[in-house]
Amino acid sequence: MASVVAEYLDAAQAKGFVEVRLIHGRGIGVQRKIVQGVLARHPLVAGYADAPPERGGAGATIVRLRPHAR
Repeated sequence: MASVVAEYLDAAQAKGFVEVRLIHGRGIGVQRKIVQGVLARHPLVAGYADAPPERGGAGATIVRLRPHAR
């Protein structure tokens, strides 16, 4: 799963996105922990947080990406 998240972030940043939402589901938090672990180390990530309730709450993570270097 970690490589899928990293590839998605790379593709999103290359297309000019500054924010993405990763939906990992609520469950018992295993996938959330994996996703947020990748985000904590990924060089393109400027910040991340649980989504607000209207955008998925604890079942999704909002990611702010660094601007694309030209």
